[in-house]
Amino acid sequence: MGRQEGFAISQIAAAPLRSLADFPAMLGRLRRQRGLSQLGLALAAEVSQRHVSFLETGRTRPSRDMVGRLARALDLTLKDENALLLAAGFAPAHGEHAFGDEAAAMVRRVTDLALAAHEPFPAFAVDRAWRPLSANAPAAALFGALIGEGSLDPAVSLIRAAAGSAAFRGAVANWPQLAVHFLALAQAEAWRAPPGPMRAELDATIAALSALSTEGARLHAAGPIGAALILQVRTDSLSLDLVSTVAQFGAPHDTAAEDLRIEFFYPADAASEAALRALAADLPQR
Repeated sequence: MGRQEGFAISQIAAAPLRSLADFPAMLGRLRRQRGLSQLGLALAAEVSQRHVSFLETGRTRPSRDMVGRLARALDLTLKDENALLLAAGFAPAHGEHAFGDEAAAMVRRVTDLALAAHEPFPAFAVDRAWRPLSANAPAAALFGALIGEGSLDPAVSLIRAAAGSAAFRGAVANWPQLAVHFLALAQAEAWRAPPGPMRAELDATIAALSALSTEGARLHAAGPIGAALILQVRTDSLSLDLVSTVAQFGAPHDTAAEDLRIEFFYPADAASEAALRALAADLPQR
């Protein structure tokens, strides 16, 4: 298989929440983080504004069903929903495991099958911070060559590694468009990610992209994209147009499944397909 050894992320422990007194403060914090008023949350959860107010002041104790409704209205991650349940005095509803944990064996099996089936084209498995969890052989070879040594560091976002690599930026003909996409992607994930190492890496990725001040004007002057953003690789020995799709579990009930994204790269034209097949044929046989 193309899965790289040692690519398991560390399990992130849940925030310490030990009493019902935590619930009002946590609910209010999550609501404000989402930019919602009490009325906005009430409408989304289909309850009265007064009920939301009573929950946030501790005058009303939530039921388990109400915590679930609030979690859905706030678009919480499974980890944050578990924390909200614990704060309300209930047991967690979802598993919290890392990709490398024994309990995530099914997640890894599905990932391995997906990555292998996509060969000879590149594919990565990453977490919500775009840190690499696994890669098939074409992806490891291609992006290792483009980004450089350490490109598959499981502690570093692939996006941040790409942004920090002058070689990668120089090899991508439409880097300004790609950088805008990367920034929007990291910001969207950071908006939902609970505090912890994953959120810290997303923040570091956003900072790294924002720090490319010399390219700032070009980032906002990127031309039209078309039907989908194409990664345009242009080097002395390689010309590739790649388009990606991202797959996620449809109904995750564990953080190992919820946090997983599998990115598949496809050749956008016949010449790129031929080039990828030739590159894969040169890789060592497993």
